[in-house]
Amino acid sequence: TAVANVIDRNTGAVDGTKVVKVSSNDALLPAAGSNIQVNSADPKRGIYIPAAGMFPATTNGADLGQIETSTNKINVKVLDFDASTEQYAWFCMPAPSYWDLGTVTAEFHWTAASGSGDVIWGLAGLARSNDDAMDTAVGTAQEVTDTLLTANDEHLTSDTSAITIGGTPAKDDFLYFRVYRKAAAGGDTLAVDARLQGVTIRFSRGQYDDV
Repeated sequence: TAVANVIDRNTGAVDGTKVVKVSSNDALLPAAGSNIQVNSADPKRGIYIPAAGMFPATTNGADLGQIETSTNKINVKVLDFDASTEQYAWFCMPAPSYWDLGTVTAEFHWTAASGSGDVIWGLAGLARSNDDAMDTAVGTAQEVTDTLLTANDEHLTSDTSAITIGGTPAKDDFLYFRVYRKAAAGGDTLAVDARLQGVTIRFSRGQYDDV
């Protein structure tokens, strides 16, 4: 227990008479190999993968494309996913060293040139250790539905439910992610290409540093 300067977050006024008490249950700097948690859970950290960092699948691959806006000439690489045939794209990355090896979530950045309706985006993943076979089933995919609000506007989905990555992830694994549009599903009603700009993957942080 100690007297400390406390700043009122509403007024900005400083009060030097307040007493601050820190108990053994309060957050302190973590010891080596430990982590700072939020509400007893590992905090999340997002990694953004642009469409330019992905590639179409050999079988039923999405189409590479590029947008340039008409007036201000804003340019962005995209992957175009068909309105009737389920198509796929892939991206890969080393597993973050801070990752707690648990589930992840995904958030999709996209747009469309015209039309109206909903798009269903999905993601599945696979973790591979040294000398593991690459030809292994990915984990169970999770999906999220988003509505086209205005053509050629930025669209951002909600996060998916928790995605379990296949292959029993381990430290220093390499990760493979498959992204798709579930175009044949009844809930996917946008009748034109959905243009994926990128995906944010949120990993739970199991240790404070990246070592």
